[in-house]
Amino acid sequence: MKENKQVTRSKEWIFTALITLMKKNAFRNISIGDITKKAGVARLTFYRNFESKEDILINQGRKIYEQLMIDLEDGITEENAPYNSIKKIISVFNDYADLFEVLLKNGLDYLIMQSFEIEISTILKRILGIKKDDKYKVKFYEGALFSIAVEWIKNSRKESIEEMTDIIYNLIYN
Repeated sequence: MKENKQVTRSKEWIFTALITLMKKNAFRNISIGDITKKAGVARLTFYRNFESKEDILINQGRKIYEQLMIDLEDGITEENAPYNSIKKIISVFNDYADLFEVLLKNGLDYLIMQSFEIEISTILKRILGIKKDDKYKVKFYEGALFSIAVEWIKNSRKESIEEMTDIIYNLIYN
């Protein structure tokens, strides 16, 4: 079921307010009141949409990764699907680098990983040809992809998307 436009707008305003506040303040020092004031919404609106500050970030992560999953699913039958899939994953980290940098600065990378692992394991099994019952191998690749992408963001994305794709692809297949 699709959200109504007002709910979607309210969530976007709240998310934008939180990120704006996080650029100047530590996450732990930001209150729900600070967020609602900055977003221009009532406290009740916040609690209709979210349970906590962390929930705002988890929700945004879920939206990002849901779109990634659609993109990956669409490309699963492409020639060289593993390479192109890695490139799509790195592109998402690039597209949302500002968000990831703010989260990393605040020690909230576990929230990124939480959204990432929920969405990515199924597609990794298909892309990399991992057997359904090989949960450790999937976890290995989830963690490796995530850690490499985070390190790339921490290093100001000095390598291009193509260079990072080549690095990861070669680590997996060589």
